[in-house]
Amino acid sequence: MRLARLFPLAAAVPLFLACSSEDDKEVLPPVVLGMEGDTPATYDDGEQQIFQVTREVRLNFRRHEDSERPQGDAPPYRRPPFHVASQSRITVRYTLTNLEDKQHTIELLVDPWNEFVRYVPGVQEDDEETIPNFSGIDKFFVLPPKGRIEGIFTPDDMVELAVDLTTAMRIEATPPNDESAFAGAGLYNRAFNIQNRSSEPDAVLAPYMPLGPVAAIIGFDLGLRTYVQAKIAVELVIDVEDLEGNRLVEEGSDDRRLGPPGDTLTPPAAPMR
Repeated sequence: MRLARLFPLAAAVPLFLACSSEDDKEVLPPVVLGMEGDTPATYDDGEQQIFQVTREVRLNFRRHEDSERPQGDAPPYRRPPFHVASQSRITVRYTLTNLEDKQHTIELLVDPWNEFVRYVPGVQEDDEETIPNFSGIDKFFVLPPKGRIEGIFTPDDMVELAVDLTTAMRIEATPPNDESAFAGAGLYNRAFNIQNRSSEPDAVLAPYMPLGPVAAIIGFDLGLRTYVQAKIAVELVIDVEDLEGNRLVEEGSDDRRLGPPGDTLTPPAAPMR
């Protein structure tokens, strides 16, 4: 079985801001990611193929000054977050386009970053197959021939994504026993399952839910995945609104904008039994 890099290095493509307004709302120019019809497989075991493309998307949150650096303990963070999810509103509108005359089933993937960690889902392998873990947002679509689908990730969706990432950080900090049915990637996939909402009690995840302010999503890896070659594209239009003031950077201030965090979080492999 041959496993290529299922999660290829994202291209760091800078984004410039537009439409700065008096109420600290910024609209980023469109973010476009495409998959060509001859894209090589990122995974091929001779029976199954997976095709995936990825792009890095940096939002317009600024770096904190030294005098603004929060102090104290705030597990699972190294310190209290400077950017808090409840202090901003992020709206992501997407348009998926099928550029071919045949139907395609695709996955739209969003893997989040906060100021501490970048989520890299990885895969689970056994003797029979390799299965990608859930992305932060992982949605399937059936695109009709030459068809388009439009949708939106609301501010509530993006806050949920921030909560899920912090939940994953708490799972990493205090993982279940290797004998647990949720050892390995089980709890991570449960947290990021699109049907899971933190507003609805989950007894399994309850011990890992955030206890204090939740770090905001400051960027993400955008991905498209298919199981046959396809010529498809996605376009995003992203609005970021600062509810507290003085947390966003304006056009031409890229040197003050937060980039991807240095640390990554990937679910562990299932323990050998």
